[in-house]
Amino acid sequence: MNADLRHPLREVFERYHASWEARSPERIAALHSPDTVFQLHDGSAPVHGRAALQQQCAAMFAKFDFALEPLRLFFGDGHWTFEWCMAIALRDAEGSPFTATVEMLDLVTVDARHEVTRKDVYMNGAQAMAAFSRAGIAMDGGIRY
Repeated sequence: MNADLRHPLREVFERYHASWEARSPERIAALHSPDTVFQLHDGSAPVHGRAALQQQCAAMFAKFDFALEPLRLFFGDGHWTFEWCMAIALRDAEGSPFTATVEMLDLVTVDARHEVTRKDVYMNGAQAMAAFSRAGIAMDGGIRY
């Protein structure tokens, strides 16, 4: 990753990223503002509030085994943009395991208290559709957890 190591949001990003790597819904939610919004742009509705975010993360981690491969990180005034690759373990229609790779982009807005107020997650649509279709997971209206 290439980002300014001295940027004021660097430490916030490091804690946030570590919480996702640890697959800890509690730690992730604790780094968000009470009125946070989390939007996975896959056709699903946005998630509002810490409690709902924690539940969403718990459901996501229970259903999917995935890892994050960092690619690029950029900081701006009150936000960061994080480009990464998701490696997700799935099973095809015959039950054979496979690992799919989907390019991802996070746009994360942070307030003056260094709480995440909004996180928008964008997926490479073609890669996501190919992976989830092969696994028999419908994406119309968003991925179901």
